[in-house]
Amino acid sequence: MKSSAAKHMSLLVLALALSLSCLGSSALAANETDPSSAALPPASGTMSEEEELAELSSVFMPIVKEGSNAFKAMKDEVGKKCTAEYPPSSFPATEDGLVEMVENYTRCFSDKLGFPIATGYRGPLAEEEAIFTTRKPASNWTGISEGQLVPSGSVMKSFLGVAAFNVLNSTEGAVTWDTPMYPFVNRVLSRDFNTSLDELFDDKRIKDVTIQQLLSMTSGLQDYGEDMAPEFIGYGPGNTQEASFTPIEYIDNMIQTWGNKLKCDPGTCHYYSSNGFAFAGMMLVDILGLDSWKDLDILELAFQSNPGLKSEFNNTVASTPNKLCSEYGQLPDGSNRVVSQWSENGTNLYDYDCFDGWAFGNLMIDAPDTASWFWHLYGLRDILGTEDVDLMLTPTNTSSTYGLASEINAMQGQGKLNNRYSWAGHQGTDWGSSNSGAGLFMPNAKDNGKERAFALSLTQNDLSIHGQDDFAQTTSLTRASTVYLANAIIQLLEKNFEDS
Repeated sequence: MKSSAAKHMSLLVLALALSLSCLGSSALAANETDPSSAALPPASGTMSEEEELAELSSVFMPIVKEGSNAFKAMKDEVGKKCTAEYPPSSFPATEDGLVEMVENYTRCFSDKLGFPIATGYRGPLAEEEAIFTTRKPASNWTGISEGQLVPSGSVMKSFLGVAAFNVLNSTEGAVTWDTPMYPFVNRVLSRDFNTSLDELFDDKRIKDVTIQQLLSMTSGLQDYGEDMAPEFIGYGPGNTQEASFTPIEYIDNMIQTWGNKLKCDPGTCHYYSSNGFAFAGMMLVDILGLDSWKDLDILELAFQSNPGLKSEFNNTVASTPNKLCSEYGQLPDGSNRVVSQWSENGTNLYDYDCFDGWAFGNLMIDAPDTASWFWHLYGLRDILGTEDVDLMLTPTNTSSTYGLASEINAMQGQGKLNNRYSWAGHQGTDWGSSNSGAGLFMPNAKDNGKERAFALSLTQNDLSIHGQDDFAQTTSLTRASTVYLANAIIQLLEKNFEDS
């Protein structure tokens, strides 16, 4: 993606989901640079973007050169340093204590990792309104303002999953999770893209793929190829891309990269596939009788079962085709509504295409809204009923870390989270930003009660200091930071319940 479907992020998510190896830790060798203690270069006020990038890269390049072991150590080192600096036991088990904790951890992570971070929390100690805090590490960085939209990629997948529940429920059993996508998708492909599933795939098994398999990553489809990643900035000044990528272009690229056959019988394997969500979106388009794939309003559909809740998310936007980030306007304080992002060469992408992935990645949302979304969905469960949420959180028989449009348990067992809690939600990334901690930490045993559950989101705005090939590392750093902050919040919550 520019979204978490972007190949950089797709590979990262798949690696996290299947092995979780990058959340491990190893000690820094004596001759290695400790990146968490490296000072960011001061702003000169006269440096060009390229010069600033070169200086920033000089701080982090030792880590890139040392490879994955040093990178893993950096994550663990930063977490330990911030936890030692702000131990959970030093905060009172109150909402004020929680706010102070979140602010201090956000400041610490941002300063030590070297990029702006915004944090959102929603849960027992802030149930009525999400806590928001933000930090930028140096004056020559653009931070993340309150209310500013962060292109968050695959966080959209959870919204599409909820939309699918509501659309299927409206058919009163005529279309179910086990209904094959074939006739629905074919009608949209023929009308909007002048093709068909039979023309795209030399594989009869494509007729058997169901909507549940599309949304649970078990269809046998794979993701689009890494060669699309450099194109994700879309159209804009000096770019040859004249319009947004449409869903068929992602699908065509997947076929060119991996071939025109499924990788397994549907339902028997697990591959992270944003394209499965593109097909699911087309299926919803046909069920609803819409005139075009562009008419699918995922956010409206996601709140169809609780329309009154929609007003809480008025600042959440699904980007539209052929619209630049700059065209989404400004906030009342004059800051850009969409956070600035940069390509690996320091180009500000604010004047480029903001559309990203359609049904699998075109969400722009801030940290508080992300936390509120997962708190309402998985914690309060007032967006969908408990039975539907349980289906989203039930692992498939081919993956223990993915349910239906939900990543699950992806941070459990890493030695940093209380083992009574697990993680659910969906992270995402865009070209120069990510929403890496999106999710809900909740008790493993349901009889513990949902009152201890909480939602936490860390978003980041990255100048691609690691370079294009290592952008996914920055996303993973943010996600690892979420683990440390979540563990601190868990300790505070447990203390709160013990004292009450």
